[in-house]
Amino acid sequence: MLPNSLALLNQACGHDPKLRARAVGLWTAAGAVAIAAGPVIGGLLIAAFGWRAIFLVNLPICALGLFATFAWVPASRSASSSSHDAARDGAAMRGIDPSGQMLAIVALTAFTGAVIEWRPLGFMHPLVGGSFVLALIAACAFIVSERRAHAPMLPLALFGNRTFSAAVLFGICVNLTYYGVVFVLSLYLQHARGETALQAGLAFLPLTGGFLISNVASGWVVGRLGVRVPMIAGAITAALGYGLLHFADAASPLWTLLVLFLLIPSGMGLAVPAMTTAVLASVDAKRAGTASAVLNTARQAGGAVGVALFGALASAAAAASATGAAHIVTGLKASTLISACLLLIALVLACLVHPQPHAHGRPRNAAAGARPASANE
Repeated sequence: MLPNSLALLNQACGHDPKLRARAVGLWTAAGAVAIAAGPVIGGLLIAAFGWRAIFLVNLPICALGLFATFAWVPASRSASSSSHDAARDGAAMRGIDPSGQMLAIVALTAFTGAVIEWRPLGFMHPLVGGSFVLALIAACAFIVSERRAHAPMLPLALFGNRTFSAAVLFGICVNLTYYGVVFVLSLYLQHARGETALQAGLAFLPLTGGFLISNVASGWVVGRLGVRVPMIAGAITAALGYGLLHFADAASPLWTLLVLFLLIPSGMGLAVPAMTTAVLASVDAKRAGTASAVLNTARQAGGAVGVALFGALASAAAAASATGAAHIVTGLKASTLISACLLLIALVLACLVHPQPHAHGRPRNAAAGARPASANE
């Protein structure tokens, strides 16, 4: 759903880079606010109805999504496409890549499982070592398969574009750190500080405000300064937030944590719309769906690995402690230190991104002989 929604947004904005930057900022803000509000709503639901409610609440949300799709999403990519464009788009729909999909699933599942079991079982355990080896073999086979496939799930040629590659790696770093740290923070608030599920959920409220403000601001900044500046500024801000959170312990005043809970999403909210815009602008319009799918898949994979890795660090620290879960703060310190380092790597990646990326062969404006687009296009 995410890649398709982003492709629809890119199509709706046509060739207007400033409009696309603002639209991506709003798109990212909507998703970020929903993610940040999840722990808050989850805490309320658990306190009122029990843990099963966090699954049942998705049913009306899905129903609303179906209604909105049938009501507002066009059935075709462009109602005003010429016959030539329609034939070209039809030729581009070449089917699926089952071998590539299966190898990707095996690689990611084996790697994530190995990371989860690494700390409790040890690296030399057959299950852990075997899973790492299986993940490596499946990843290599995936690359070979994609090179040979007629309709590859992941067109490797996309990574020949430096801006695209750097932005995707940037997204992996951002999601790995955020999803992993938020997972550990929920354990820290409840087990190290003794907060209830509702109190822990309410503590995440600053995340929502930080994301909302910075996402909208990012669209404005990208439209005026390009994508590189907000990516660099966002990486620095988020790294600072993780670095300061590294010094938190079970006795830290709650207000100091709330300040950091505002600092981290502010940096991420500034960087992520710029990163998304960089990816969309670095490929041809007909590959926008594929590019956004690659970006979202990479980010979700990073988030899964982050939860597995940081969760393993936190659980191992708690198990090794004489006082049990209260020392989960040790895992939080390790997670935030890793996160700060990864955001510094993301800072370097942001420097590799072209400040004003544009798709190969796509004009920056309607000059150079290009016909002006109609209102429908």
